[in-house]
Amino acid sequence: MTPRTPPRHIACIMDGNGRWAQHRGLERTHGHMAARASFEAILDSALEEKVEWLTLFTFSTENWSRPEEEVSFLVRFLAQHVIGREAQRMHKRGVRLRLLGGEDPRLPAEAVDRLREAEELTRDNTALQLSLAFNYGGRQDLCEAARSLAARDIPAEQITTEVFARHMQLPELPDVDLLLRTGGEYRLSNFLLWHSAYAELVFLDVLWPDFRASHFRHAMELYHQRRRRFGNLGETDAADAYDRGDGTDAVSAAGAVGAADSVTVGARTSPPGPRALLGLPTAIASQLGTTLRDGLRETARFALHQLTTESTKPERASRLS
Repeated sequence: MTPRTPPRHIACIMDGNGRWAQHRGLERTHGHMAARASFEAILDSALEEKVEWLTLFTFSTENWSRPEEEVSFLVRFLAQHVIGREAQRMHKRGVRLRLLGGEDPRLPAEAVDRLREAEELTRDNTALQLSLAFNYGGRQDLCEAARSLAARDIPAEQITTEVFARHMQLPELPDVDLLLRTGGEYRLSNFLLWHSAYAELVFLDVLWPDFRASHFRHAMELYHQRRRRFGNLGETDAADAYDRGDGTDAVSAAGAVGAADSVTVGARTSPPGPRALLGLPTAIASQLGTTLRDGLRETARFALHQLTTESTKPERASRLS
């Protein structure tokens, strides 16, 4: 079997810590503590799948609106008990830590120092680029890029998407291929808005503290089932283009598929097999499916009529006798 190319950049919104704790009658902070195993699971899985970039949404600019006690615990726990204790392990496994986010005077100096130390320790590693979105907001990232461009007096006609990207907080951060979110919510929450323009989105019902390698593999499987076209026409879109008057290759393409999968017996050619049917363009497959559905419906009606007719014959016979 041909090995599948892993997504280059996976981003994750780690949601559900508070609800996980509340469902167990615990304080919300217990959910953050329980999520340490989930951090290890996604890190190990990304390394195993040879993903180049992994970005984790650890603390957003909107999280400052939470109770002060929870914010203080979350920031210190992340810096000291997650990154601090994992720094040596990540370093040995070739993980490079990068911080993505703005500075803020409300961040404890010791927590920031611990994160910067881990960043410096792992600077030369190349197995996995782990970027932590810490005190990060997607809109803020865009605003800071715009300010940077304005400060340098770059002419408007020279501002392209490539130039704009070079002025963002982490210029080397590539576009997101797979963005997954735990916790059963269906939104981006101001996370990597620029980089997620063509990301495949996967939303999982599992709460983040319960996230394990099996959930990561499930998200990867869903990703590999997607067809990434980036605005172009895929193979099965050819018939749709024909229906709109944009092309004339759909029928000939379908014929080529059928011919490749048909079997010749004597002077006859048998109908195309399942492989050919799966390869049909969308419009043809849709028409075929509708025809089959209507045929099955009529067959069912005929069978029901016959059964009803047969069931009334004995009753008529008994009346005549």
